Amino acid sequence: MERMDRQENGNHFKNTKDRITLIYFLVFVVAVCFSGFSCKTKKRQIHTITKDLTRLLYEPSTLKIGNFQNKLANQGSSSDPLPYHWKKNPGRYSKLSSVEKWWNTQITFNTDTNLFINDSKDSILLPASDQDQSSVQFSLPSQKYNLYLSIGFLPILQNDKPQGKFRILTGAKVVFEMDAGEIAQEVWKQIRLDLEVRNELKFEWTSKNSIVALGNPILSEKKESNSPNIVLIVIDSARKDFFPSYGFPYAITPNISKLAEESVIFENPFSNGNWTKPSMISFFHSEYSSNLGIHNLWFATLPNHKKVFYKKNSPSLTEVLRQNSFYTETIMNNVFLLDYTTVGVDIGFHSSYQVGKDIDDSEELTKQAVEFLDTHREDLFFLHWNLNTPHGGYAPPPEMMEAVRKIIPDKEFNSYPAPIRRYIGELYYTDALIGKFIHKLKQLNLYDDTVILITGDHGELFDERHDYHYRFILQGIYGHGETHYDEEINVPYIIKTSKNLHPTASKSLVKGQQSLLSLLPTLLGLANLPKETPIRKGVDYSTCLFSEEECPQEKIIFTEGRMSESIRTLDYKYIRRYQGYTSVSKTLNGARHSMPEELYDLKSDPKEYKNLAVLNEGKNLLLNARKDLENGNFLTKNQFIIFLPDCGSASNLYKISLSIPAGIYKLELPAGFLASKDQLRSTNISGYRTDQSTLIKIQTVNPEPTIIANFNCNGKTLNYRVGKWGIESNSSVLSKENAIILSAREPNGFRKSNLPWIYNDARLSGEYESETEAIMGQEVRKILESWGYIHE
Repeated sequence: MERMDRQENGNHFKNTKDRITLIYFLVFVVAVCFSGFSCKTKKRQIHTITKDLTRLLYEPSTLKIGNFQNKLANQGSSSDPLPYHWKKNPGRYSKLSSVEKWWNTQITFNTDTNLFINDSKDSILLPASDQDQSSVQFSLPSQKYNLYLSIGFLPILQNDKPQGKFRILTGAKVVFEMDAGEIAQEVWKQIRLDLEVRNELKFEWTSKNSIVALGNPILSEKKESNSPNIVLIVIDSARKDFFPSYGFPYAITPNISKLAEESVIFENPFSNGNWTKPSMISFFHSEYSSNLGIHNLWFATLPNHKKVFYKKNSPSLTEVLRQNSFYTETIMNNVFLLDYTTVGVDIGFHSSYQVGKDIDDSEELTKQAVEFLDTHREDLFFLHWNLNTPHGGYAPPPEMMEAVRKIIPDKEFNSYPAPIRRYIGELYYTDALIGKFIHKLKQLNLYDDTVILITGDHGELFDERHDYHYRFILQGIYGHGETHYDEEINVPYIIKTSKNLHPTASKSLVKGQQSLLSLLPTLLGLANLPKETPIRKGVDYSTCLFSEEECPQEKIIFTEGRMSESIRTLDYKYIRRYQGYTSVSKTLNGARHSMPEELYDLKSDPKEYKNLAVLNEGKNLLLNARKDLENGNFLTKNQFIIFLPDCGSASNLYKISLSIPAGIYKLELPAGFLASKDQLRSTNISGYRTDQSTLIKIQTVNPEPTIIANFNCNGKTLNYRVGKWGIESNSSVLSKENAIILSAREPNGFRKSNLPWIYNDARLSGEYESETEAIMGQEVRKILESWGYIHE
C-alpha cells in the first residue's frame, strides 16, 4: 500500500514535471515566434537564383575565349571596345582584373529617345573575332535550370549594322540560337529557357563586326524559400505631413492609406540627406554618403569619388539581396544610381530602367513596374521603384487636380499657395499609380508574399520663413537641398510585412524618431537572411515589430546636405554650415547675411522659427549641441596636416594661403593663428610659430586630395614638402598627385623638417599602410634622396 502510494505520488510528480516542462517549452516556442522569424506560417516554392553568371566570370573554372582588341577602331587590347557607346561601365563587382574588365559590363540601351529611356543591364560581353568564335563557358553541376537573360547587339563602328550568330550550348548540344539581324540595334530581347545542363553551359558568338551583350544572365531553380519578395517604393520629395496616415486631414492618398491600415507606421522618420544623392546612397548602405566617398556638395561624382566608393566595398541592400538569390531591379527616374552618368554609381542591380523625361515619366515607370511583376511573378525578387512625380515643378494631370478639388473644400484648398495645391495633386496622382501596382500584386497572388516599404528620399521646403539659401538650387522656395528643417527631411516610412511568411505584427506604430539608415537592416531582417550580414550604422527594427518589447530608440539623427549638416534629438535641432557656405539670403538677389549655425528648441518651437544660436538664452544648449555633434563622430574626415618649422627668425610670422577644392569642413589652428572663414574652398592663415609642435589641420569630407599652397615666413616665400616621402616643391603640381600627397601615417622626419610639410592622412579615402609598406616607404625615401628629389 505504501509502495503504491509512493508510486502514485511518483507518477503524480512525474506528470507534474512533464506538464511544467511542456509549459516551459510552449513559452519558449511562443517567445521565439514573437522575437524572430523561425515560426513561419508557411514556406513557398519559388524560383531562386542558383548561379548569377556575371559574378562567376572571375572563377578559374570559367573559360573565356576572345579579346576586346578593337582592330576596326584601332584600339589597344585594354582600351574601350565601343568608344562611341558611352552609356556603359565595366562591372564594378565582377572581381575581374583590369585586363579582363570588359567581359562584365553594365551596358545601357537608349530604347526610347522621346522619353529618354535608358535600359541598363549587368551584362556579359562577347567580342567580335576575326577567327572562329568568342565564347564563355561555365562549369556547372549537371541538373535542370531555368535560364533568364536579355540579348542585345552593338556594332564596333557606330554606323555599321550588327552581324553575327549567337548560340547557347550545353554538352555540345545547341539549345538556342539567334541572328543579330532578328532585332533592332539597342533593343533587349528577353528569353527564358528550361535547360538540362550537362557539366557546362556555353555562350558562343560568331561575328567580325559586332559585340553581343548578355544582360542579367541568371540560372535559377524552383526551391522552397521563407524569404518574401521585397518592394521598396521611394516617392521623391514626399513630405510626411501631407499623408493622411500621418495626420493630413483629407484623403488624398487613399491607396497608401489602405495599405497603411495593415502595415507598421514609423512615427517620426527622417532622411539622412536633404537631397536625393546623399539620401539614397545612405539608406541603400546604412552609412552616411560622405563616408562612402560620395560627397554632399554638388551633382558630379568624380572618378576619385567613385574610386573611393568602390574601394570601400560597403555592401548595399541590393548587393546583399543579390548575394542571397534575389533577382534585383530598379525602375526609376534617378541618374544617381547609374555609373556612366558622371553623377551616379552602380550599387549592384541586375537591371536598371531609367526614364529621364520629367512629367511624362510616371506613367512609363508604372507600366514598367507592372510588367516587371508579370515577368518575375515566379521569381524571388527585390524591386526598387522610384517615382519622381511630386518633385518640383509640380505638374499633375488636370483630372487629378479636379479629383483633389472634390476632396478638399474650396476655402481650404484655395488657402494653399498655387505650388502647394499642385503638390497635393501630384501626391494624389502618385497614390493612384501605386494603387495600380498594388492591384497587380493582388491579381497575381503576390501581395501576401511581399514586403512593401514606402518612404521618401527627402521632403520639400514650403515655409517662407525657412527660405534661406546659399546657391538657390531651384531658385528659391518649393525645393530642397539647402536647409535642414523638419519639413525638408521628415518623410513617410510605412512597412507592410508578408502575411504568409511573417507572424502577425504585434504593433502598428513604432514610436519615437527613426532614420532611414534603418531601412537596410530592417529589410534584411524581414527577408529572413542570416544575421552575420555586415551592417553599418542603422537600427534593425524587424525583430521588435513581432514582439511586445519596445523598439530601439534613435536618440540622435544625423543628416547631411550641401556643405552642411544637422543633428536632431527629441529636444533640439542643431544645424551647421561648412566654411564658405555660411552666407545666405532669402531671395536670389537679396542681401546676404552670415548664418553659420542654427539651433531650435523642438519642445517650445516645433516649427523651428526661433534661432537660439544667436541668442544668449541658447548659449548653454548651443555648447551641448556642438559637443553632441563632435562626440557623435558621424563623418570620417580626411585631414590635410601641415607642419610649420622654425624659419630662422625670432618672430617666425607665417602667412599661408591654401586652396582646397574638396571644401573645408573644419580648421584646427594652433594658438595665436587666425584664418579667413568667408571663402568657399580657400583660406588665408597667419600667426606666429611659438613651439616645436605647430601643426595646422584642415578637415574635409570630400575625398579629393588636392591642395594648392603658398608659404611665407617673415616676408620670405618658402618651398615645402609633400606627402609620405617629403618631396620638395615650390609648385602646386606635386600636391595634386594622389599617390604623393596621401600618407596613412605621419611621414618619417615630418616634425624634424626644415621646411613646411603637407600630407593628407587618407582616413576617408580608405588608404592604409602595412608595416611592410612602411619599411618599403623608407627605402623609397632613401632612393628619392639619392636622386635629388628630397633635400635634408
